[in-house]
Amino acid sequence: MNRIDRACLLAALATLVFAVGALTSDHAVAADESGADEMPIAADAPVDDAPGWEPRLSIGFGFLTQPQKGEAQVPTETSTTTLSDTGDSLISQHFQFGLDLLTPVELPVLTRPRLVLLGGFQVPISRGLIANRGDEKFNRLPPTPGFADNCPSTLGGFNTSTCDIRLRNRTSIDYLWTAGIGVDFTLPIDQDQFHFTQGFEYIGMAAQAEGRYQRRSTAPRPGQVPPLPALVETDFIDAKGDLELYHGISITETFSVDAYEQGPMLFGFFVQGRMSWFATDRDMSVSESSPRGRYDFTSSLNDPEPIQYQLLGGVSVRFDPRWR
Repeated sequence: MNRIDRACLLAALATLVFAVGALTSDHAVAADESGADEMPIAADAPVDDAPGWEPRLSIGFGFLTQPQKGEAQVPTETSTTTLSDTGDSLISQHFQFGLDLLTPVELPVLTRPRLVLLGGFQVPISRGLIANRGDEKFNRLPPTPGFADNCPSTLGGFNTSTCDIRLRNRTSIDYLWTAGIGVDFTLPIDQDQFHFTQGFEYIGMAAQAEGRYQRRSTAPRPGQVPPLPALVETDFIDAKGDLELYHGISITETFSVDAYEQGPMLFGFFVQGRMSWFATDRDMSVSESSPRGRYDFTSSLNDPEPIQYQLLGGVSVRFDPRWR
């Protein structure tokens, strides 16, 4: 197509637009002169963009970590002794089920801050996390320090020669729950799909202490004809305490994106970080008795600091009542 043909085509389009405009103008003038009020059609009706109550369901998977330590008091031949050794930080994978409610309270500024009611329930996967472990081996000859304190000196009239002790303090977290308030910010990029939420929540945690102690002592029987096997004595304790409730506050930061829209349902992904501080300063403990005496196992989630960290990601679905 040469320049002359393009000029003719543009002139024809301009004439068509002018003609349609003239017809529309004449129709509007005729309607005004008749005094009749023209009702807008549905497509021309104004759309209410004001936010409403929007529930949001989410499910996520992540991990939590928190410092812990433990100790145990066990009976000896004459009194008791305290066994305290290294433990592990409390680390567990967990699932989170969330239910949030975006309120109609929204500020008319660039990021449109919006008030959100937050709630969630978490189920840890790992249980029996070690707060204190001890694996000791004692020998009479050559003499090992602590042999007389932790091991019986004789068995059946024969001198004890060896003694093995295995100790475990464990912490079991059953579940956690949260409830609070937050502010959702809509990031003004890419069709307002991205959101950042700052939250402040109450957090509760149900946990319990567990303890296990096992001692195995042996005493050879010399001079026996025929030779007889060594005498063996085993002391075994397995204790599980009651649920202890911890209470605290959390600060959460959540980054999310609306990835897919189907009718009024918005499906998306999120990544969340949480830092929790527990105000309940109470150690978990459990006790058990045997013929040798009383065994006390104590685990603490407050030492050296009562702070728990969480990181998780997942999917969400939100209902938008503004959809037509």
